[in-house]
Amino acid sequence: LHNAKNVVFALSSSKIAVREIKLPYMKEKYLSKAIYTNAEDYFPVDLKNYHITYTILETVSGPSAFMRLLVLAVPVSMAEGYFQLAEKAGLSVKAIDSSGNSQYQALRNLGLKGGVTIYADINANSSIVSFIRDGNLLLQRTFAFGTEELISHYISDTGKDGDGYLSALRETDVTSPEFAADKVLAPEDLQEGLNRLVSGIVRSVDFFNSNHRENIASRIVLMGSNRHIIGLREMIAEATGLETLFLDDIPEFAAFTGGADDAATYISCIGSTIAPLNLIPPSLQPSRRHSDDNKDATVLPGVIACGILIACAIGMAFFSLSRCRSAANRLEDIKEEIAGLEYTEKIYESYISYQKGEEAVKLVAEESETPNSKLVAFFEELEKKMTSSILILSADCTNDGVSMNITVESYTDAAAVVSELRGFESLSDIEVGGISRTENSAGVERVALTVYCKYGKNPYLNNINPYGDLINPSGAPSDSQEQTRQSGGAGQ
Repeated sequence: LHNAKNVVFALSSSKIAVREIKLPYMKEKYLSKAIYTNAEDYFPVDLKNYHITYTILETVSGPSAFMRLLVLAVPVSMAEGYFQLAEKAGLSVKAIDSSGNSQYQALRNLGLKGGVTIYADINANSSIVSFIRDGNLLLQRTFAFGTEELISHYISDTGKDGDGYLSALRETDVTSPEFAADKVLAPEDLQEGLNRLVSGIVRSVDFFNSNHRENIASRIVLMGSNRHIIGLREMIAEATGLETLFLDDIPEFAAFTGGADDAATYISCIGSTIAPLNLIPPSLQPSRRHSDDNKDATVLPGVIACGILIACAIGMAFFSLSRCRSAANRLEDIKEEIAGLEYTEKIYESYISYQKGEEAVKLVAEESETPNSKLVAFFEELEKKMTSSILILSADCTNDGVSMNITVESYTDAAAVVSELRGFESLSDIEVGGISRTENSAGVERVALTVYCKYGKNPYLNNINPYGDLINPSGAPSDSQEQTRQSGGAGQ
């Protein structure tokens, strides 16, 4: 490491905006112009402060040929921060990549056969799930959570402090010689600590399978620094019903890394050197920085040439001094005139900026009022918050809401579903129709209920009860009014 001169950063941050898009097939030299032309539609941010880049995920030929691309918007300030870090460490930034792309580049050529492979990069505070088939990235999801809840629970149970975090990581790793968590954590502790992570993976698998019925997921491969944490592999295998492996145990990966120790932990670092994305803004491109460093190599010849040119210029100026003086005076007059008009340029730029802002606000307002946006927001929230045990038999969607026929295992589950729906941010009201217990052809009893969900802002989130008039009829003082009256009386 003492001889290292260059560094490659693989970034994993929620500040990096990612968007998957489809464009008609075109030559690669035209892609940048097409993406920059529509960048404001992809990312509703001030693009002056972001660097836009992309990578080609898939090219489909045929009569309806198209290209599937992954477009990223990276804050320029973030890239500048990594350049400053490298400079203080005495290193030169060779490339800046995203962790998702680094992992894809390292895993795409493993050549695993038999359908879609899900690679889950498991860390303490973040996780990345990639769906890859035949070298093509079909879907990638990033979670802002990992195994931190279980590790914190173990630290609390063992009485460790902040200095014992690293020892807690080793003691919860089933492959570590210091493994001891099985004597401390009960099965219910594992369920509680890993439930959020496992549920996120299960929802991703369900979402993928529902959109790729011809290529459903076939296996899950665990990697990352916390892939061996206690109970994780078993819980994922049970929840998904898929074969669950460790990346360390795959022969193709061992051949790819040459049998390097713990290579599955540093998969992002390995892949970042293969085909990194161009996350370096043009102002920080190494070519420009190197051109500045190489200026000294041409100083001496440049000085000699400049000396000759200056001598010639002096001779010519001697004969045209009068005209130069006239031109100089005219130039000063023009500069004064320009200086007097500079304020008009600022006014025009402000006008254009306000006009664009107004148009953007109008566009966002129009899109937010469409029925499709309300329906999408509702189903996205339904996917995130509802468990996979419920079964939606049918859904009737209108401009005002969604009417769903749902079956669950018991009345308790039905009550939980209704309670969860009442907490949705995208719904203003919930009405429950008929509810009954039915029995299917296999003799299994289920509870069926009809629910009508109305779009809008949830009043409960603002501490407003829409049924307050029924609970507290007009004329009767509310609890807050009664408390105010009693406080006033006590003060007197």
